[in-house]
Amino acid sequence: MRAHVARHARHFVVRRASSSHSLFAPIPRRRHLSPHTLHSNHTQCRNFFGVLFQKPPREVRQPEYEPGWMKIMLWRSRMLDNLRPPPRKELLQSWRDLMASKIKTGQPLNATQAMQCRRLLEWLAGPIPEGEGGKPLANSDLDAARRVLLLIEPYERSEAHVQLAKTLHRIWQSEEITGKREDSTKSWSYMVLGMARHGASREAVQELYAKWNEADYKALVSGENKLIEKVAQDLAREGHEQELLQLYARVEEDELQLAPRLHEIITMFYAQNNRVPEGKEWFAKPMPIEGQVRAETYYAVASFARRNGLQQWANPFFEELMERQPRKTHWHVVLQAMLLMGEDLSNVRKTLLSMQGPNGPLTADTSTINAMLDVACDTLDAGLADEILAIANEESIRTDAETYLRLMSLYLAAGSPPATVDAAFERFQEAGALEPDAPMQSWAQYAQLLNRYLLYLTRQRPVDFKAISKILKVMEEEMLHLNPDTAAALCLRFLENEQTYDVLDILSANVFRYSGDQRDLVQQAIMSFTLDPQTSTARAWNAYQIMKEFFQDLSRERREAVLRAFFDRKRPDMATHVISHMRQHSRMDVQPTIDTYVSVFEGFANNPDRQGTENVHNMLKMDVRIQPDTRLNTALMLAYAACERPLYALDFWNEIKFSAEGPTYGSLAAVFWVLERKSDGAKMARDIWAKIESMDLEVPANVYINYIGVISAQGDEKEVRGLVTKMASFTGVEPDAMTLGVAFNALPGDDLQASFKEWAKQQYPVQWTALLKKRKHMNEHGLCEYRISRRVCA
Repeated sequence: MRAHVARHARHFVVRRASSSHSLFAPIPRRRHLSPHTLHSNHTQCRNFFGVLFQKPPREVRQPEYEPGWMKIMLWRSRMLDNLRPPPRKELLQSWRDLMASKIKTGQPLNATQAMQCRRLLEWLAGPIPEGEGGKPLANSDLDAARRVLLLIEPYERSEAHVQLAKTLHRIWQSEEITGKREDSTKSWSYMVLGMARHGASREAVQELYAKWNEADYKALVSGENKLIEKVAQDLAREGHEQELLQLYARVEEDELQLAPRLHEIITMFYAQNNRVPEGKEWFAKPMPIEGQVRAETYYAVASFARRNGLQQWANPFFEELMERQPRKTHWHVVLQAMLLMGEDLSNVRKTLLSMQGPNGPLTADTSTINAMLDVACDTLDAGLADEILAIANEESIRTDAETYLRLMSLYLAAGSPPATVDAAFERFQEAGALEPDAPMQSWAQYAQLLNRYLLYLTRQRPVDFKAISKILKVMEEEMLHLNPDTAAALCLRFLENEQTYDVLDILSANVFRYSGDQRDLVQQAIMSFTLDPQTSTARAWNAYQIMKEFFQDLSRERREAVLRAFFDRKRPDMATHVISHMRQHSRMDVQPTIDTYVSVFEGFANNPDRQGTENVHNMLKMDVRIQPDTRLNTALMLAYAACERPLYALDFWNEIKFSAEGPTYGSLAAVFWVLERKSDGAKMARDIWAKIESMDLEVPANVYINYIGVISAQGDEKEVRGLVTKMASFTGVEPDAMTLGVAFNALPGDDLQASFKEWAKQQYPVQWTALLKKRKHMNEHGLCEYRISRRVCA
């Protein structure tokens, strides 16, 4: 009955520890409180009126999950634990909810979501479990995922996305899918596009070659859906030059109509990578089929010419373009090229007012001004931007929200003062911001710009938290999300400013939308704050609490780093809480290993805490995964000896002696260190030393120094002198300041210390002088001690 009650009580404690309220768990107090602390004025100030009129704590924002995502994660967790999954009908609805949310908000699938959605898709496409009704997957379910993969610009490009694209195609071909079936060739094209878009363009082009000559795929390969063009763009984006050239050769050989577009893609590839000979050759090279070169290609070439001093080479191309009297988009690139080539702004203005298109004069408008501002943004020339805006004002050309977004981008990239950036942002809002029905790409660019602005503000000193709060409020109203690097930087600044609630809000709203790698970026920022020695202990504890709650996947290695940090801060009580949280964790890869326990007991040895040592030892006893070895028993011996329990510590020495592994040099150094604290430890130490001598072992210096400490503690000062003198013959190294300090500190009397001091000054003057540089203090027995760093380890 008692075991039953204990088990349920433990579950209750674990549940309470994992609830949101534990974020505000009090900082563990040091256990030895003085009477002054217990009767401080702070305690006396708590009265009825203070409680009655106390401001209620701010509510923590509830974690925000994308629709359907938590149900999918619950399914995955239950599958891993071999438990009954949620009803299939609910999981299918969760799939639909997640995809609908992605399409509505324009948020891409992150790598973790892509991986778990692929697994769920394979499960949903399998046999329907016995006893469950419901319909099989519909074509519309697969189409929604395809739209998310292909229509939303990805933030991450991973193998998980590629595998999802392949799985969609495979299941599309299944006989179990209901609804109007897609043509298999079209489904294949979606797979190829998905692969190329998410980092597998080389594999995608091989898929193209495999179907190149098949009659059923001829229409797609020849240019329908711009399949080859998009694969070529992804090859260029990933830098696969040879594959790109081979694809072009294949297209040109078959005289396909899309050869000119690939010609432009290759030209832009060389131009953007500043490949001067190739860039000049490909742009001047006649197109396989006569056609109008796109404005974006002309702009890439103009920018390429500016960066590489090729203005004279490029000018004739743009003069020829002007003579053709092109469309307005090409006139815009002519104006851009003039600015890039360093043309006087008055000449640019004349050209702007005299544009002639195929059907007559063209009037400059907002898009013209915005195109010219793109040059100022690319060249980081704020002065040029001001002159362009002056032209717009003089010619009564209206500016719009896009204008001020460009100015913000320019000022951020140029490192302009925050007030300048803020003024542009205010003008953007006055101009009406973005319309709700604006293209998804415009909203994505807007979100990226606000993220850049926030990152910019976090780098300013001092940090303008008022401006940060304003931008965060705008993003919340517009339902825009923080990038992982932005969230990480904001968390760091808010932690430094003790704005814990703001950190919680950021994590609640964003971190559960991130993939594993993205979450890791935020973890690293909070970890760096927690481990920074300049961070106060209270703040470090709060940061750890936040990590524990929001990052259940916090790795064992990082938790162990936090453990060591709290020991370094002389807070073994906090370290005890950390290992307790590890022990209670459900994941095996987070629970403590034998190395973790060794590290903790070594920490207790250097920062004594009897209650903490006993608590962790009890955890160890109940941990059936751990089989104590010599190293772990050594660490236990050190921890209990530091807590003034040398007799109990020697029980672990007996375990070591009779174990199959036997003693190590570490355990020998440890047992001498323990015996130094035992009133009659010299007898046992001499017996151990006699065995060492009889075995003719090579003795490390730390073992020998600890043996000197035992003999010194017994007050045999003459024997200590002899041991110090013989040290080189046993260890191969001469006595140093540490050797003399251990011997001096352990001697139990002023007269013994004075005698040893006089002898050491004469025999080892250099080493003694080095020891004198150490600080001194009086121990609990009123004897002088030098503060020497005598850290012990197993």
